[in-house]
Amino acid sequence: MKGARRLSAEQIRQAAIWMARLWSDNATEQDRRACAQWREADPAHEYAWQQLQQLQTRFDGVPADSASRILARRTDLSRRQVLALAGLVCGGAGLAAMGSRDQWQPLTADERTATGEIRQLQLADGTRLFLNTATSLDIYPGASGQELHLLQGELLVDSSSNSRPLLLRCRDGAIRPISARFSLRQYDQDTELAVFRGSARVEPLRATGVGTSLSAGEASRFSRHLIQAPQRADLNRQAWTEGKLVAERLPLTRFIAELDRYRAGILRIDPALASLQITGVFSLHDTDATLARLPQALPVRVRYFSRYWVSIEAV
Repeated sequence: MKGARRLSAEQIRQAAIWMARLWSDNATEQDRRACAQWREADPAHEYAWQQLQQLQTRFDGVPADSASRILARRTDLSRRQVLALAGLVCGGAGLAAMGSRDQWQPLTADERTATGEIRQLQLADGTRLFLNTATSLDIYPGASGQELHLLQGELLVDSSSNSRPLLLRCRDGAIRPISARFSLRQYDQDTELAVFRGSARVEPLRATGVGTSLSAGEASRFSRHLIQAPQRADLNRQAWTEGKLVAERLPLTRFIAELDRYRAGILRIDPALASLQITGVFSLHDTDATLARLPQALPVRVRYFSRYWVSIEAV
């Protein structure tokens, strides 16, 4: 399966051109509509766009004269100049920001999901894989077993006693499950393993000889160097496989942060709302419907500045 469904260089180039157009201060509403139509025309277009959006966030930490900042603040650029600079962004600054193999891998993964997409796969031995939003995964079938590489995002694996031996690698270590249903989610600084059935052993990448086995109902966060003590797993964390977000007295700020993973663009919340909590079962497939429910349960209002810019504010 390695090498299937890769993004082409042309798809990446087109996404860079659209992004460069919208960076320009003289971009029009017609440009924005045309870009939205291009993104909706093909799932690969949307995925290329999301990957470059993630690349753009990395520019926040580089000097202000970087290519993206120049495009964002220049008002005297012609459309032709903007399109020409897109090539520099994709081929120069973009490659500098995503120059390592690890950073490019999600673009060429065997299986990947766009922002807001949740997908189920089945391996030859019957093992089911659920890919959460913005997730990239490589699959290496072998004669004695299968090896998975989670490159980014979140994955739930559902195997049985009839499944072949499985090894799941990620940025921070390796997981060896035994007839298990478990999830693995990569955060910015560490990774979380939660076991819902069976058992799984986690081995940090840089801690030779150190490992911990988790049983059903246990979860642990780990980095490349250490593993935290096991805690009780939140069984509601599986609900995303059915397109649901289950909240039990969840702080509203955390709720919005979770919902934000499934939406393109900007979803902001007023920090003054940090004390509010929310309970309920909400849709991840229709995040606008989920946002519409908030004012019915809490003293908040939802303001749409555009389809891709939404703010949650106190009433």
